[in-house]
Amino acid sequence: MPGGSEPASAVWPVPRIGGTAMPGGVHFSTGNYGTAPPHMLFLTGVAVIALGAGAMVMCYLLLWLLGALTGLPLGESLMGIATAEDFPTNFMPVVEIGQNLFIFLCFLVVLRLSPLSGYHGAEHKVVHCLEQYGRLERALARSSPRAHRRCGTTLLVGIIPLPLIALPLLVAGLWPAAILIGVLCWVFRVPIGAAIQQVFTTKEPTEHQLTTALEAAETLINRWRQNPNRRLPVARSLWVRGFPQMLAGALTTSWFFQWISTQLPLWLDWGHVIK
Repeated sequence: MPGGSEPASAVWPVPRIGGTAMPGGVHFSTGNYGTAPPHMLFLTGVAVIALGAGAMVMCYLLLWLLGALTGLPLGESLMGIATAEDFPTNFMPVVEIGQNLFIFLCFLVVLRLSPLSGYHGAEHKVVHCLEQYGRLERALARSSPRAHRRCGTTLLVGIIPLPLIALPLLVAGLWPAAILIGVLCWVFRVPIGAAIQQVFTTKEPTEHQLTTALEAAETLINRWRQNPNRRLPVARSLWVRGFPQMLAGALTTSWFFQWISTQLPLWLDWGHVIK
């Protein structure tokens, strides 16, 4: 029990709670109340894009190594400097789909290795604890599942295959296969999403991570109890949930990495001139 206060342990009725794993903590929200300050939510967007950048570096290095072994310009294809003529006939759609899936896999691996997946696991366990038992208790939270049906991973599983798999097939004229992929991924998004959560996007939280999530949930419940019927405008509710702050962090970091990529050739050329 976080904080040791008995009144906060009994939560009935349980509000519908959404959560977000952050660098160093967990954000919980009911839509009318939230727990995390804006700068932490901003840093969450930064962290996601930074993990994506790390995944791209990992992906390039592995594809470059595989290309060196197979003689195919896989690394060059990832950088956009290889064409269909560099591959066997009708091989390009397969390469594009394979690279898309490999990038996605690298991102999942990087996420799994990061502390963010531990906080994500703690978030799910605490939400399960509230929904199943109606109270906050460390032992119950620890024994709760790490996969949750309402996790954004489940929604992404139904959507991400469209640009990663279905679109290349559609461009190649294989529209029946593209439609089939889209339909199957949406129909089976729940079990596939649960499996991805279990293997990649969450891991068993440390005691500190679980404590952080329990304390955040207790803070949210205490605020919610003061006025459970509080109503906010849609824009304000989105702010409380943290979406604009995280989006701002993601866009800012994406712009920064894009700026670095455009400036890097100039810096390399300047280094050549110095020599």
